[in-house]
Amino acid sequence: MTEREVCITVRVTTIRDGTQGISLSAPDKVLGEWQDSGAFMLRIAGENSISVCGAEGQHRYLLSLPGTCIKSELLSATEALVIIRI
Repeated sequence: MTEREVCITVRVTTIRDGTQGISLSAPDKVLGEWQDSGAFMLRIAGENSISVCGAEGQHRYLLSLPGTCIKSELLSATEALVIIRI
């Protein structure tokens, strides 16, 4: 099996059902989304990890991605980019 690089974008945003939540997407599709009315911002927590935080900046939970991290970058307070090799 050949390894490939995948660019994953994580956002705190209004998701498809119209509620506040978290969205994970690749360039060509939505990978997953879930409701989270308490999510307010994101932080890079490690090479493959994004911390979802509340309005006061408190850590709510950790989102970990599989594979080898090539790059992780916080694009804004509500958007992060992680490039992984899987």
